[in-house]
Amino acid sequence: MARVLAVDIGTSSIRATVYRHALTPVRPGTQVRYKWRVGGDGSVEAPPASLERAVAQAIDGALAGARARVDAVAIAAFWHSLVGVDDRGRAVTSVIPWTDTRAAAEVEQLRSELDERGIHARTGCRIHSTYWPARLRWFEVHERRTFRRVRRWMSFPAYLERRWLGRDGESRSQASGTGLFVHDSGSWDVELCRACSVSPDQLGRIVDLDDSDAAPGAVIARRWPQLKDARWIPPVGDGAASNLGAGCATAGRAALMIGTSGALRQLWTTQSAPAVPFGLWRYWLDRRRVIVGGALSNGGNFVAWMRRTLNVPYAPKDEALLARLAPDAHGLTVLPFLAGERSPDYPAHASAAIAGLHLATTREEILRAGLESIGYRFLEVLDDLATVTPISRLVAAGTALTASRVWPQILADVLGRPVALPRTVELTSRGAAIVGFEQLGLLSRAPDPPIARVFHPDARSHSVYLAAASRHEQLRRAVGAVLT
Repeated sequence: MARVLAVDIGTSSIRATVYRHALTPVRPGTQVRYKWRVGGDGSVEAPPASLERAVAQAIDGALAGARARVDAVAIAAFWHSLVGVDDRGRAVTSVIPWTDTRAAAEVEQLRSELDERGIHARTGCRIHSTYWPARLRWFEVHERRTFRRVRRWMSFPAYLERRWLGRDGESRSQASGTGLFVHDSGSWDVELCRACSVSPDQLGRIVDLDDSDAAPGAVIARRWPQLKDARWIPPVGDGAASNLGAGCATAGRAALMIGTSGALRQLWTTQSAPAVPFGLWRYWLDRRRVIVGGALSNGGNFVAWMRRTLNVPYAPKDEALLARLAPDAHGLTVLPFLAGERSPDYPAHASAAIAGLHLATTREEILRAGLESIGYRFLEVLDDLATVTPISRLVAAGTALTASRVWPQILADVLGRPVALPRTVELTSRGAAIVGFEQLGLLSRAPDPPIARVFHPDARSHSVYLAAASRHEQLRRAVGAVLT
């Protein structure tokens, strides 16, 4: 019986699970949490060694006590990570995730120097601190000595594969999320490389999921004998894997994910992929499939901030308190931009705000308003996606949603669409397993995950939320005008 080890490298934890061909876990997977160093200057960093240890510990847990061999290892990793290594392959920078916002000034510089719409047409990405160009420019300006030491810039999963497997390449899926990948040619963008003072050879070769140039080192082979003959598949972006796992791999279906951040995405074959509006991005799963959507920099992280900083409750026993609050009855307007913002406008500078506070405002009202504000951000992305193709099905994913029965209903009411919540929680891990079985030639079309519940929109609540979304947009533009 074939088995695939699925490894999900997220922005707050690492999960590892062994799957059977039927896409069911052999046993419960392992989760290892880790933390980023967050600075007041917008920096977010983690030592590569600590992330590497977390991945290894998760795999240890998934394989502990197992004797059966594993046929493939499939990795889904968060997009946009950046790490620089020297000519001996040693990391000379921390791992920098998409949440790092230090490069806001470099974003504005690059936008003034380059044709952003032309770059978006070529790469599917805007100029923003999420992507590599602005961060590379930041290193050149602010950490020149480090910048000069770097021989190769790569994503964290590419760094991991180079150390463990000797594979010196960037997967097409991960490369497409850098902001430097040209869709038509499948190569690095020469103009952008020049603007960032790097050469394409400093970014490495681009490989697809069928690349077989991977040979685990002796240490890896001894640590995990179950993987002795396993095929290690180049890493895919976690969002692409999540869409696969959610059964959103055909036109008309979109996956709505809220984890640390948020995203609304559709997966297309290359033959049917549409032109992408300026407010959306376009990445790749593999050479056959592209993924189109919008991303929010704030999702579960904003809820966690409210719980921690404002001491706002958010536990199962508090759900009833939130559910009793009528839509927008609090009169608050929240901009949840703690980690900046992305779709659809990609502002270089964005900050959070809570307007309309009174002495009588309660903690539950603040939390409810925060949950609703994330819905308004998704509404803008949905409007952009709807210009591309009609969306008949929304499938929710992410632990931040599965932990609540109030938030999915809020989203259904704000968006005016039914929101389906699958019974399977780990959809990204399931999607990675699908990639693994596809590459083994054992799966041509994955079954949809079973649905636990569908949240249907209430027409009256939707009308209230549309008015509140207009107020939200007015405040966003007013605050944006002040910041710029």
